[in-house]
Amino acid sequence: MDMQGEGSMFGNLSAGLRSDLRFSPRPVLAALLLFGCVLFVGAELLLLAWPMVNRVSSLALCMAAASAVGWALFSVRPMLGRVFTVVVVPAIVYGASRWLDLPDVLVLAGISVVLAAALIGAAAAAMTAVGETLALILLAISPAAQVEVGAAAVASIGIWSALGLLFGIYQPIHHVSDWLEKSLEHAQRLLQDARDSRVELGQTMESLANANRQLALANERSAGLRAVAEDAERAKTAFVANVSHEFRTPLNMIIGLVDLMMNSPGIYDVVLSPKMQDDLAVVHRNCVHISKMIDDVLDLTRMEAGRMILHQERVDLAELVERSAVMVRPLLEKKRIWLETSIPVDFPPVYCDRVRIQQVLLNLLSNSARFTEQGGILVRVMREANCVELSVTDSGSGISPEDVERIFEPFSQGAGQLWRDKGGSGLGLSVSRQFVRLHGGRMWLESELGIGTTFHFTLPISPPIERTAKAGHVIREDWIWREGAFRSGSAGAPRTLGNPRIVLYDKTGGVESWLTRYADDLEVVAVQSTDQVSSVLGEWPTSAVLLNTDSREQSLSLAEQIGEIAPLVPVISCSVRRSTQRALDAGALDHLIKPVTRDSLEDLLVGISSPIHRILVVDDDPDILSLFSRMLKVIDEALEVVAASTGAQALNLMHRDPPDLVLLDIGMPDMDGWQILKRMKRDERTRDIPTVFVSAQDTADRSPTSSFVHVSIRGGVPTKTLLQCLLEFPRLLSGAKQQPDPAR
Repeated sequence: MDMQGEGSMFGNLSAGLRSDLRFSPRPVLAALLLFGCVLFVGAELLLLAWPMVNRVSSLALCMAAASAVGWALFSVRPMLGRVFTVVVVPAIVYGASRWLDLPDVLVLAGISVVLAAALIGAAAAAMTAVGETLALILLAISPAAQVEVGAAAVASIGIWSALGLLFGIYQPIHHVSDWLEKSLEHAQRLLQDARDSRVELGQTMESLANANRQLALANERSAGLRAVAEDAERAKTAFVANVSHEFRTPLNMIIGLVDLMMNSPGIYDVVLSPKMQDDLAVVHRNCVHISKMIDDVLDLTRMEAGRMILHQERVDLAELVERSAVMVRPLLEKKRIWLETSIPVDFPPVYCDRVRIQQVLLNLLSNSARFTEQGGILVRVMREANCVELSVTDSGSGISPEDVERIFEPFSQGAGQLWRDKGGSGLGLSVSRQFVRLHGGRMWLESELGIGTTFHFTLPISPPIERTAKAGHVIREDWIWREGAFRSGSAGAPRTLGNPRIVLYDKTGGVESWLTRYADDLEVVAVQSTDQVSSVLGEWPTSAVLLNTDSREQSLSLAEQIGEIAPLVPVISCSVRRSTQRALDAGALDHLIKPVTRDSLEDLLVGISSPIHRILVVDDDPDILSLFSRMLKVIDEALEVVAASTGAQALNLMHRDPPDLVLLDIGMPDMDGWQILKRMKRDERTRDIPTVFVSAQDTADRSPTSSFVHVSIRGGVPTKTLLQCLLEFPRLLSGAKQQPDPAR
């Protein structure tokens, strides 16, 4: 609808409302003319006496003349024509009463009051009534007595009666008229406001469209930059993993040989001087430091890439603290500083990753030992509600306020000379805080120069409550500020009010720990059987069911069963195994990561239940073969160690004289470790030989992958949804990079 036209219509209606309530005098003038004509013709037909005929004809002509004059005046001056009509009607009535000798005709004088109200207004009607009444009084009391007193009284009564009746009718109309006028004025104002709002809305829409175009452009640029950042992140992770691989092999040689020189110098048939032993200790200590720094860099890279997975279990914290204290006590005893622990009796087990928390404690204890020259170290464990707080307090040199601000940053150390003298990579505290954050805790410190430093960190005692949907599950429960590590896959991702609910049936155990830890935008409910899947689906709405199985056939069978339970719920099937599952599935006992120390080999031999007399070491590096042979001889002189540098040579040695244990390198020139183990399992003579993989690359460096993804909906997929899948799946899968084989 055109608002401009509506405005004109309302304006005209408002401006002419009162004038529209007044009648035009033309119908009155026309009636006057018609009545005059009737009188003129009637006088001729009724054959009245001549004087009377003459008077009637004269009155008729006067009426016709008054009608013509009033019509002309109204055409030129409308208001003058209205006034003339109101005045001429009582004049004609008075003339009729005089000329025709009909005094009762004066009663019709009240018509002029009605005409005044209809043609001019209520005020004009009142003025007309007053004027006619005064005229009648003057005519009645004049010496000529032109009007009888009785007739004047009757006419006055009629005039005022008409006026009273007129006002009784006119008053409600006047109120309605005022209400309509005000309503129209209000409507006109609203219309103007609406017109202004439409203009503003148009401008806003134009600005919004422009902003939308700018946002779309920025989104495209952001997507491009995000893709570049993700590629850079993958390249950095691959680079760190490859470099660590190259570092670990020579480090394994250096650490192993130096350890043999220091602890078993007799195998070299020489006596080392004290100075040489001190130098070897320095070499060994620095090599171990480099090895730990490589591990820290890898851990930091995994956490930044979102691939650090915690293997949490119930851990006796007192045992963990004591074990960590035992490992650092030799250094403390050498510096003659004491170490005490304070742990409450019957402290409940803590749900955490044993290896990572022990690494945190060792980092804190090692730092305290490095910077404490006298006094001692106190390790305290306290419980606070549902959390446990651990603190490591030393009596060292302390940390300046400037260094406290950046002490947890990667590769950050204090600025003083003391920090440079003590060495260190500056990664231990950063990695430790990241480990604590992954557990849902926090780490901080308190320090005073010259007095000492206390590092605190907290851990939840119990595992997080399983996420299950409830009445208020659409209300976000994670408003707590998070300082998690950057993950390019989720950076900048919009956070919705409610998270999709996924039912996870993980038969291999390769998805649950990874999904529940890093899929922040999903509400994951883990189940252990198809019956539990049915129970959960019947209890709460679910977005999808995720199946993780060993094979495609098993996934299809389970998907069919779940489809019968919930035909409208999508079932997503995949096959993701644990990082070390491939080695275990292939038949290996374990997977050792270089550098392999004498202690780790000794722990391996102790952990094997069967007696070990003959060991076959398979590696294409002759230095590694020599190193492992020497370390094994140091562990047990009675061991027979056989070396093989190729896969074929190793298989031949196994066939001739099967060993009790095989240490198998994965990266071989003719065939890799997986192929060698596969051939061993096919042969009855070598099938049961215990085999341990040895490699320089950690299987955790590889992101979890699935050999297939299968999506099914028992109720059917509409063609529109199928088209959307065809458009989205290629885009999603095109970003998948081919992962290298692990541990090569």
